[in-house]
Amino acid sequence: MSSDAYWLGVASGFVVVGVVIEMVRRRYLRGRFALVWIALGAGAVVLALFPKLLDHAATALGVTVPLNLLLFLGSIAMLIMIMQLSAEAGRLRERTRILAEEVALLKAAVALPNLPKAGTTPAEPVQGAKNP
Repeated sequence: MSSDAYWLGVASGFVVVGVVIEMVRRRYLRGRFALVWIALGAGAVVLALFPKLLDHAATALGVTVPLNLLLFLGSIAMLIMIMQLSAEAGRLRERTRILAEEVALLKAAVALPNLPKAGTTPAEPVQGAKNP
């Protein structure tokens, strides 16, 4: 590996970690998602600093080409992130539905404040209502 490629990998890993930390600081990224990104950035830094580590891991796992191991691990990481985002989207959809129902009930209550509640009979006529 050339010196330029080595330092490019190290710098890229540090940039990812720095950007994630800044996004957490500005509250653009939540902590749970930030941990995954920081782990990926740290992994990129470690692999850039110690490129033989990937060779040793591939040999230990019986993978012939170390890059295949890296691509496989990247694919697994992406699948985990997609599942996490899908679960979050489902939770948010349910929360949005509940909030929309609550807003509709509140709007109905504000629009019709003088109506008696269901199952009760008003003791006195409602102010402003005409008697039949």
